[in-house]
Amino acid sequence: MMNLNTDRGITYSLSILQEVDYPEVLFWLSIKSLNFGDLHELLANISSDQLITVIDDLQEKYLISPIKQAGCFVLTKVGQELAHLITSLGVWGRQQMNENRGINSVQVVMPDSLMDQKELLKYRSIVKQYI
Repeated sequence: MMNLNTDRGITYSLSILQEVDYPEVLFWLSIKSLNFGDLHELLANISSDQLITVIDDLQEKYLISPIKQAGCFVLTKVGQELAHLITSLGVWGRQQMNENRGINSVQVVMPDSLMDQKELLKYRSIVKQYI
């Protein structure tokens, strides 16, 4: 993790974004509340132990509610705010990468809260391009 010996807000924000699994966990929980199994399934390359550590860390940072709502993980208000920024940064970054390579960017269609797990899983590879 980055050295946080600074008073700059951007440094703190980047320290969270720099953690490999944090942005993706925040992204999926911004779509809808998820139980551990469904969240783990959406994060294909993370072990159960690592996911537990990530959830604990994000709860300590008050980004995921420490109170499980009906067995699901829920973002706090500030967690939702950060997740929206992550999505915007991811889309902006992908569009800039494409432009720099001379590739036309496609319109981004994000999953929504009404989708069931099977539908969300279809988005997993698409989300990896952005988040």
